[in-house]
Amino acid sequence: MAPTIIIIGLLFSVFSTVILSYISIATMVGPWIAPTIVLLGHFLFILTRNSLKKTRNIIAIQAIGAGGGIIATGIGFGFPTLHFLDPHALPALLANPGQFCLFFAILCLAAGGFGLLLGSYLTKPLVDEQQQPFPVSSLTVQVATSDSSSQEARMLLGGIAGTTILCVLRDGIASCSAVLKKHYYLFSSWFGHEISLGVAPTLWAIGFSVGLSFTVPLVIGMVAKYLVVLPLSQHALYLPFRLFDPIDAETFSIAFCSGLVACELLLQGPGMLRKLLTSKKQTSRADLWAKGAGFCHAAYMTMRTSSVFTLGSLSAVTLGCIGLLTFYGFSIWAQILLLLFTAVATYSICSISGKIGMVPFGRFSTFIVVPLLLIFRLNPLQTTIVIVFFNICAAAASDLLFDMKSADLVGIDRKKMYHYQWVGLIGTAVCVGFILWLLFTNLQLGSEALFAQRGRAKALLLQSLNMDTTIVLIGVCFGWLLKRFKINSTMVFGGLVMPNGVTIGLAIGSLGTLLVKKQEKLQPLCAGILAAESLWIMGSILLGK
Repeated sequence: MAPTIIIIGLLFSVFSTVILSYISIATMVGPWIAPTIVLLGHFLFILTRNSLKKTRNIIAIQAIGAGGGIIATGIGFGFPTLHFLDPHALPALLANPGQFCLFFAILCLAAGGFGLLLGSYLTKPLVDEQQQPFPVSSLTVQVATSDSSSQEARMLLGGIAGTTILCVLRDGIASCSAVLKKHYYLFSSWFGHEISLGVAPTLWAIGFSVGLSFTVPLVIGMVAKYLVVLPLSQHALYLPFRLFDPIDAETFSIAFCSGLVACELLLQGPGMLRKLLTSKKQTSRADLWAKGAGFCHAAYMTMRTSSVFTLGSLSAVTLGCIGLLTFYGFSIWAQILLLLFTAVATYSICSISGKIGMVPFGRFSTFIVVPLLLIFRLNPLQTTIVIVFFNICAAAASDLLFDMKSADLVGIDRKKMYHYQWVGLIGTAVCVGFILWLLFTNLQLGSEALFAQRGRAKALLLQSLNMDTTIVLIGVCFGWLLKRFKINSTMVFGGLVMPNGVTIGLAIGSLGTLLVKKQEKLQPLCAGILAAESLWIMGSILLGK
């Protein structure tokens, strides 16, 4: 491996970790960072005349750098759950920065290493035998080899430059004061600060990227706060009957939204669980034994023919998993079940991501954490570790498979790509804890700046086991009604719990899709906007602004 490729790849690993750590917590999405890295890579190798060498260098760099983004997304979706399960646990962890960073370093290396080992094993069935399309790989290679890549790269830089100027006008810089307000409040005489328009380029870019189909349910959720949640919470004051005593809207909303999230699991859970366990409607006992024997034989042959690097990484990952889980009080049976459930769910999530290009962390982590929570009575920190462990493992395995497909498309040796992944994982493990510590100590988790919708939803689902059953059931019925009208209940949930300013910002961005014919042509501009504001936020924190 060329030292230049490693150094540039590690810099991009930090770059992608910063961007996706912020975006995944501040919003509810985690966009793929690989195309952005590829576009920036064109400027680094602009003088390279050999097009094949240039393409391979760019793909190698994104293999090292992009892993940090998807791992940061998995952490950003899962770790804030701790704050909503136990508000006192996170400050205790943040009080010791060194221990906090070490915790994430070991967690990333253990879970991510486990994911890379699983991914290397899954390469043959998913990439070679099933020949799944892996659309992100095709997109990445297409961007790397496209004749229009220079134009897209300039659009990316334009997004970065324009957003930086807007952030300077909004926040000020050095001795220059801000020109724009961060928020403009509408109808303040009627609604106070409820309805606001914020200068939020990230929200506009994400809203434009995901479109109206994503934001319309959010707006429905925002409206439902006032037309559904508030009247129901106070129904006993003006109706001749009462389902429960009047309670404040916030307390009611928590239980109501728990039912909404539970409804999503009840409606989709059985089908996904069936796919998780088997791809056939009927599987005989002999077939199960044959599959088990085949897996054991394949594992034995893999061990027998593995390199020293593979065996060493396997030993290190095993010790890391056992040491980490033991330190945080997991019993041996809890550890075995966690690793077993994680392996099975990672296979399923890799199969799905190979077909559609998306990594659905949420539902699969629920299938893992709920049984372990009920069987072993996990505390909030252990519950969060289970969620984040799986997310990191699935992220690393999926990213490896995407990069293996990219390697095949451009002619890079798979062993090299596997080593690149390990370099990126180590780089991510070193920096992600420090980045999260900076975010959590300078921005309030759960506020509009770091709303953490995914973590909030997971916590509400787990807490629903101990909430008012009547209110939870009302939420379930509301979720069922939304499904009947084919409205995405997960997005409605987001509109219910998110600050109105976030929903309005996303909606404004999505309205921009009505003004253009081909939305995908402006995606590089959106990527530049996301990168610029994330880096601006992190730079402001580091400079103490």
